[in-house]
Amino acid sequence: MSEFQPSQYTRRESDQNPPIESWHLDKKVPIALIFAMLTQFAAVIWFFADIKRDVELLKADAVVLHQRDVQNSDGLKDALKQMQDLYQRLDSKLDRLIERGQK
Repeated sequence: MSEFQPSQYTRRESDQNPPIESWHLDKKVPIALIFAMLTQFAAVIWFFADIKRDVELLKADAVVLHQRDVQNSDGLKDALKQMQDLYQRLDSKLDRLIERGQK
């Protein structure tokens, strides 16, 4: 056991410096796989383009809805003003009727 065995403790030179392999396309890769990957990539691009289009449509709808809300708000303010005038006239008529009844 005291005997030193260099093969167990030292690395081979090939382990210390593994060969650097550049990326390459092997003939073993089926064309169907490449086609499937390109199709998925196109689908992802299409998906994000569709989302972007939907966001643009929603922004345009938001502007239209805001304008409509402002117009409705102005209409409601006018209607409220007319109702206040009507209630004031009704109140004054009731006051006159009450005064006539008390006399």
